Amino acid sequence: MSAPANLTYAAIETRVANALRIPTTNTTEMTKLAAIINEVYRDCYMKHDWWWLLKRTVINTTLKISTSMSVTIGSTSITLSTAPAVDLEQWSLVVPGNASDAGAVFIVASTGTGTAQQIDAGYTGATSTAVTGNFYEDRLQLPDDVGKVIQVKRFGEAIPITPIGLERMSTLKMQDTSEGKPEFWSIYDYLTTGGPTTVRMLIVHPYPDVRYRLEIFYKQQLNTELSSTTQPFLPDEYRQLLVYGALARAYPIYLNDLERGKYFQAMFNDLLALMVAANREHASDHPHLEVENLYRHPRPRRAGGVNLGAWFDRLPFNPVWLLVPFAGMLGL
Repeated sequence: MSAPANLTYAAIETRVANALRIPTTNTTEMTKLAAIINEVYRDCYMKHDWWWLLKRTVINTTLKISTSMSVTIGSTSITLSTAPAVDLEQWSLVVPGNASDAGAVFIVASTGTGTAQQIDAGYTGATSTAVTGNFYEDRLQLPDDVGKVIQVKRFGEAIPITPIGLERMSTLKMQDTSEGKPEFWSIYDYLTTGGPTTVRMLIVHPYPDVRYRLEIFYKQQLNTELSSTTQPFLPDEYRQLLVYGALARAYPIYLNDLERGKYFQAMFNDLLALMVAANREHASDHPHLEVENLYRHPRPRRAGGVNLGAWFDRLPFNPVWLLVPFAGMLGL
């Protein structure tokens, strides 16, 4: 089987430069072209959830940790009686015995597996040297190349796990401390809250109590700025799109040629439409109507294989039939 042509960035850049009659040795102009081509590349990425950008990962939840600990009201420091076997960063802490602030959920802010840990704000329960705390990993770190989560799969349930928004998830976390297999998921925070350069967090509910497998499909981010021999995250047959898009922008800018700009814009739009159609064919479900199969002849049955009860079981139910024995009394 022959390999695809694999049009590289360098070849795309050369084609654009030749069409504009710009020497490829002119590094200043080639730098400008690189910016235009990469802008088109990023714009194409945002146009659709392309199937060729889908990526799969698996995240397993972790067994909950229930341990005795020492806490002080108003302090962010907590001391566990037993060192955990895993890093508790971003885990949720629920203290069932916290009578003064029942249902409060604290987030572990420290890293490491030592007995000395930090929570995100001062403890609001009573000071104690032996209070039981339950730690749950309901905030799961996603891969650093996640652009958009498309689907989260769990297993062993008839109903799929449901994506919900910030408001509903926050309401669940305020009112419900139940444990079990995740039923809902949401994304609205980062490993370092307010830090979009850190990884995103997949937040699930109820609180996972054992190890559950979550299989995640997501739209991956672009790997890098295109340069030299870089391969765009595009199937080879669609990479000409970058040439059309760059020329549609470059002709009006470089040569003040609006007509050629419109020409290549039309070619860009046509190829983009073909990409969208192909994407829907490969990755989208197609709702449709089916005619009920009411006219198929039943398979022949052997004599004696049907009794009156079995025959009535196969008939569609009609409440009027219940009145048949009383038809004479009702004058029917």
